[in-house]
Amino acid sequence: MSSRLSAMREPADDPEHRLTLRQADQARADLYATADELEFLKVQRAAFPDRAYVSRLALMATGSVWALIVAVAMILAR
Repeated sequence: MSSRLSAMREPADDPEHRLTLRQADQARADLYATADELEFLKVQRAAFPDRAYVSRLALMATGSVWALIVAVAMILAR
């Protein structure tokens, strides 16, 4: 197996796999565009509220509704 690995050439040294300058430039541009899109998605994802925040809001909303119901019940009970 080691003889097979030593016989293999590096892809950059293989003339069949060499990129022209235009292809290398296009690949670099594609890589940077993908990295920019990934960064944009990371920023968008960071703007989402997390589960704890949503749970806290739901708890506060439920408590507020119950407080209003109790207040209305007390006013009507007079």
